[in-house]
Amino acid sequence: MSKLEFKLPDIGEGVHEGEIVQWLVAEGAQVEEDDPVVEVMTDKATVEIPAPASGVVSKHHFGEGDVAKVGDVIFVIESGASGAAEVTPAPAETAAPAAPAEAPAEAAVAAVPAAEPVEVAPAPAAAEGGGTLEFKLPDIGEGVHEGEVVQWLVAVGATVAEDDPIVEVMTDKATVEIPSPAAGVVSQHNAAEGEVIKVGDVLFVLQTGGGVAVPAVEAPVAEAPAAPVVAPTPAAVPTAVPAPVAPAAAAPPAPVAGGKVLAAPATRRLAREMGVDLSQVVGSGPRGRVRPEDVRGTQTAPASAPVAVAPAPPAVPVAAAIPTAGTLPMPAFPVFPENHEVERIPFRGIRRKVAEAMSRSKFTAPHFSLIEEVDCTSLVTARTTAKASAAQYGIKVTYMPYIMKAVAQGLLEFPQLNAELDEEAQEIIVKKYVNLGIAVDTPNGLVVPVIRDAHLKSILQLSVELSDIAVRAREGKLKPADFKDSTFTISNAGNIGGVLATPIINFPEAAIMGVHSMRKMPRCVGDKIVARDVMNLSISIDHRLVDGADGARFIVRVRDLLEGSALVLL
Repeated sequence: MSKLEFKLPDIGEGVHEGEIVQWLVAEGAQVEEDDPVVEVMTDKATVEIPAPASGVVSKHHFGEGDVAKVGDVIFVIESGASGAAEVTPAPAETAAPAAPAEAPAEAAVAAVPAAEPVEVAPAPAAAEGGGTLEFKLPDIGEGVHEGEVVQWLVAVGATVAEDDPIVEVMTDKATVEIPSPAAGVVSQHNAAEGEVIKVGDVLFVLQTGGGVAVPAVEAPVAEAPAAPVVAPTPAAVPTAVPAPVAPAAAAPPAPVAGGKVLAAPATRRLAREMGVDLSQVVGSGPRGRVRPEDVRGTQTAPASAPVAVAPAPPAVPVAAAIPTAGTLPMPAFPVFPENHEVERIPFRGIRRKVAEAMSRSKFTAPHFSLIEEVDCTSLVTARTTAKASAAQYGIKVTYMPYIMKAVAQGLLEFPQLNAELDEEAQEIIVKKYVNLGIAVDTPNGLVVPVIRDAHLKSILQLSVELSDIAVRAREGKLKPADFKDSTFTISNAGNIGGVLATPIINFPEAAIMGVHSMRKMPRCVGDKIVARDVMNLSISIDHRLVDGADGARFIVRVRDLLEGSALVLL
C-alpha cells in the first residue's frame, strides 16, 4: 500500500491557484480510478478533478472555500498502484496521519513541504532563523514569456500573511493576482507599475523571519522594519469579514463550509477595488457563489434612499435687458462657473493589451470592408417556425445559428477567407474545416470562444452549443481549449444596436464579419413599397489573402442563403 499525493496541476493560461468549491468524496471513502474527487474553481473554469488511481481518500489538505496554489498537494490516496505524471508518492518521513474533518485549513497546508511551489526560490537561510524569499515570475507555458506589472497591492515595508495578494500581473492570456508564498515583510519591489518583466525575473523579495539576509538585488534595508504592524499568523488573517453581531434588517447569507465566501479570485479582486465586503453579498451562483454582477449590484443605491441634488448656484443677473415694445423683460439667467475637470487613467492593464492586439491587426493586415443589406423577412418566418418546433426539446433558437450556418457554407465555397498567412514560412494556410469564433459580451469584458466544425452541424445543434458557451462565458467557466483554433470570427452587436460597423480582424485570421441590428424598413418588392425586416452585414478582409471580388462573392452568397434558403439551412 502506497500513498499518492495529488498536486494541483499547472493548467497554464495565467492560472496559479484554484478555490476548493466542493469535496465530492469524503475522507476514508473508496474511489475507483477516474472517479471525481473534488471540484476546483479558477478564474478560467470550474472543473472536477478525478482520482488518478483506485484506493481510499485518506486526506483532504484543504477545506471547501480554501485557495490552493499550483503545486500544492490537495488530497492523498492510499493505493497499491504507482502515481501518474502529476501525482507524486508521499515520502515516508513526510506522510501525515489523516486529520479530522474539522481540522483548520492552515494545519493541512502546513503538511505540504514549503519548497514545493516552483516559482519561489527561497534563500538557504529562510528556515527557522528567518531569511528572504525571492519570488520569480513563473513560466506558465502557452507561449507566454513576459508579464506587465499592473498594480502593486502591497507597499514596500508592509507585513503580509501567507496567500495575501501582493501584485497584479497581466500577460497576453490573463490578468492574475500573485499571492504571498509565506508570511513576512515585503522588502523589495523589483519592477514598477506598467513595467514589463520576463519569466524567471525576480518580481519581489519577502523577508520571512527575524534573521538578517541580503536580497539578490539591492534593496533599501531600512524600509523592511518600517512597517508598524506585526505579521499575523495565517489563522489571524480571515479572508472573509465576519458578519456584524448587531441585528440587521436583512441577514447576510449563511457562511459556506470553511468560513469563506465562495467566489472566484477575479470576483474577490473586483470586491477589493469597489470596497465591497464579500461576506455581506448574497451570491446568485451555484451553492451561493458570488459573481461579479452581485458585487456590482451592491453599488446600486436603494430605491427608498433620496438622492441628494446639489442646489443650483445662485442666479447672477446679467446686464439689464432693454425692454422692447410688446415683449416681456429679458429673464435673469444664471451664470455657471467654468468646469474643466478631467480624470487621468493610466494606460495599462487589459486596455493596453487590447490596444496592442488591435494595432497589430490593423497595421499588419491591410483591411478592406464590404457591406451588404439582407432582407430577413423569410428568415424571420423560418426562425419563428423552428423556434416553436425546438421548444419541445427545450432548445432556444435565435437568428445567430442561421447566420453561423450560412457563413460556414460560404467559407466552404470560398476557402481563401478561411485561411491565414504564415509569414515566416511564406505560405498561405487554407483550413479545410470551419471553426467559428463568436464574440460574447460578459460582465468581465468581451471574450471570443470557438464553436468547432460549424459546417457539419445543424441549426439545432449550433443553437445548443451557442447557448452553452454563452452561459459558461457569463459564469466564468470557459476553459482554455474553448478559445483555441478559430478560423473565422463573427461579431454580433445586433441585439445592442447599431446600423453598421467595420470590425477589426481577429489576427491572424483572414476575415471577420459584423452582424448588425434588424429593423423594419420600407423596401420595393416589384412595383410596391412594403415593410421588410432588413439587416446589414459587414465584413473586414485581409487584402493580402483575399481579392475584393472574392470577398464580394462570399458576402453575396451569405446574403442569398439567409434570404432564400433559411429552411434548407435548418
